[in-house]
Amino acid sequence: MKLQLGKPDIIIDPFNDFITALTIAGASDNTIRLYSIAIRDFLDFIKKDPRYTTAQDLNKWIMNILSRNTKSKNDNDIEKRRKKAVTARHYIIAVLRFLKWLGIDIKPTLPRVRRREIRALSEEDIKKIDENLRRLKDKLLIHLMLDTGLRSKELLSIKKSDISIEKRYIIVRNTKNGEERIVFFTEDTAKMLAKYIKNLKDTDLLFNMSYHALYRKLKRLGKKIGIDLRPHILRHTFATQAIRKGMPLPVVQKLLGHKDIRTTQIYTHLITEDLQEVYKKVFG
Repeated sequence: MKLQLGKPDIIIDPFNDFITALTIAGASDNTIRLYSIAIRDFLDFIKKDPRYTTAQDLNKWIMNILSRNTKSKNDNDIEKRRKKAVTARHYIIAVLRFLKWLGIDIKPTLPRVRRREIRALSEEDIKKIDENLRRLKDKLLIHLMLDTGLRSKELLSIKKSDISIEKRYIIVRNTKNGEERIVFFTEDTAKMLAKYIKNLKDTDLLFNMSYHALYRKLKRLGKKIGIDLRPHILRHTFATQAIRKGMPLPVVQKLLGHKDIRTTQIYTHLITEDLQEVYKKVFG
C-alpha cells in the first residue's frame, strides 16, 4: 500500500516533520530507518535548507554516493558494488520523496542496477540434502523454505500458533510489506513439523535464532555436502520449481509476497533456459 503523506501547510523542521509524517502514515521501522539515513546523508552533503534544493545540488549528491562504490573486478566485490548501487537507488528514491513532500519536483536520472544472478538448487541438490542431513531441525529448516519460499525474517518470526499442521498452512504475519499472507507446505514437511513441535518447549517461536545464525548454519550445512546453501537460494528454488511445474505466475507472486508481478517475472528467465536446453537436444 502506497503511503499517503499528504501536503503540509507549514514546515518548521523539514527533516523531523517528514519523519513524523512517515510514522503517522504507517511506514514500517525499516522504511523510516532507510529514509532517515538517506535524508540525513543528503542534508549533510548540501549543507543548506532543503527547501532551496536545486537540480545541481541533487545531481552532485547522487554522483557522490555513486562514487563510494569499489572498483575491483573481483566477483565478491562486483556483488558488493551491486548491493551498493541498489542502496544508492533506494537513497535517491527516499530523498526524491522527501523533496516532493516539500514541493520540490526534480526528476534526475536514476542509476541502473545490475540484475543479481539468480541461483536455484537442482533436483539432484535437493536429493543430496535429504540423503546427507540427519538432524530434524536442519532438514525442517531447509524443507520449509523450499516448500514456502519464505524470506529469512518471515521464517524466523513464525510461531507455533501460526501453523496448522492438519491443514498444512502457515499464517505469515511479519512480512516485508506489512500484509499477512498464507503459505503452504507438503505432507512430508508436515510430518517433520509435528515431530519437531512435539519436542519444542519454553518458546512459541518455531526457530529461536537470529538471521546471522540461520545464514551461518545453512552455509555450514551446504559446505558439508558440497552445495552453495543460503536463504535466498532456497527462496529462488521454490519460485523456479513452482513455475517449472506449471503454477500460474500470479499465484507464485501471492505466495512469495511480491507487491509487483514484475518482481516475480525475474524467475521466468530460468524457465526460458530450460526450453532452450530442450530445443538444443532436439535440433542440436
